[in-house]
Amino acid sequence: MLKTRHALLLICALVTTPAIAKPITACEGNERNLKTYLTIHEVLFMKRDTTRVAEFYAPSVISNNTDTGGDGARNVNTAQLAAMWDASRRNHPDRTLTDELILCAGDFVVVRTRIRNRDTVGVAGLPATNRDYNITGIDIYRFENGKVVERWGNSDLASMYKQLGHLVVPGPAK
Repeated sequence: MLKTRHALLLICALVTTPAIAKPITACEGNERNLKTYLTIHEVLFMKRDTTRVAEFYAPSVISNNTDTGGDGARNVNTAQLAAMWDASRRNHPDRTLTDELILCAGDFVVVRTRIRNRDTVGVAGLPATNRDYNITGIDIYRFENGKVVERWGNSDLASMYKQLGHLVVPGPAK
């Protein structure tokens, strides 16, 4: 109960604080998973060094990523994950991610991230707008033996499309 109250207080602080230089972190007792996540953030999300994917992810990962409108879990391998970051580097070359909140519980690390980018390539087949957008995303990672074995993720794509001046939010491909 105390941990739940602590987490709720952290979330309230995050919502009421306009700018955070360093993420709020509550991971006492989960330092190994926190350290691995922070390295993933730096190496894969910021530098996008896809040669190191297998260092952080199990050979088969359950992906519950809903950003593309998926309706369930699927198994992905490290080559598919590397291809995802390669595509991200091409499609979002100016993107930066800033973690705002990191919570750990058992084998899980939960992260709220601020995503900033300039649309210079276009999204979902739409033309580039050269506009900036600023949205948030939440990712949940489950670790086993120091590696990610499952991930859930989503980001506020509706706000991104609105900030880019697109009136219709594209749905999943049919």
